[in-house]
Amino acid sequence: MNAFHRSCCLAALALTLAGCETLSYSLVPVGASQVGSLEFDVAGAWNAVPRSMTTASRHDAQTWTRNGVLLDRFYVIPAVKDGQPLFKQQDQSEALPIFRAGMLPNELMELMESSVVKLFGESNSVVSTANLRPYRFGEIPGVLFDFEATVVDGPKYKGVVGMIKTGDELYVMMYPGADPHYFDKTLPDAMAQIQSARLKT
Repeated sequence: MNAFHRSCCLAALALTLAGCETLSYSLVPVGASQVGSLEFDVAGAWNAVPRSMTTASRHDAQTWTRNGVLLDRFYVIPAVKDGQPLFKQQDQSEALPIFRAGMLPNELMELMESSVVKLFGESNSVVSTANLRPYRFGEIPGVLFDFEATVVDGPKYKGVVGMIKTGDELYVMMYPGADPHYFDKTLPDAMAQIQSARLKT
């Protein structure tokens, strides 16, 4: 079982047990928010997902959902340093692709594509990226692009990614949603959050 499905199964189990115990989801306040040095404006109601349900996330990253982790997620991944992967290594026999400070915009898009393949499981998914475009996050240039993922025994996902590279660090905001209903429903708020991102100096 790959990391994504493992974490989703944990989430589903927790939801099943919701009547027996209190889940540790927490409401994310609307307004200015900060994860590491990355600042952005939270649009609408999101719930922070407990770390026990996001085992593939880096220790400094956050994962939010609006309709449930199988339906939509909003990832905030701050300060990925040169030589580090975007997600936490789950299986030591299957190395994750790593960020390099000298990567060009198209290489950053390829990094995310190959990372999402690993997240969903190479034998369980087909992932493609498209529509790479420049975007200025505050005073710092970055990129936006779209992706799609088809997962065996799961919904089809569409998503959007924003990346800011400064020095030898990469900041990532990623929104995947089950297509078509949940992706379309949550995209405006997710996109507004990504486009509002800026680095605190």
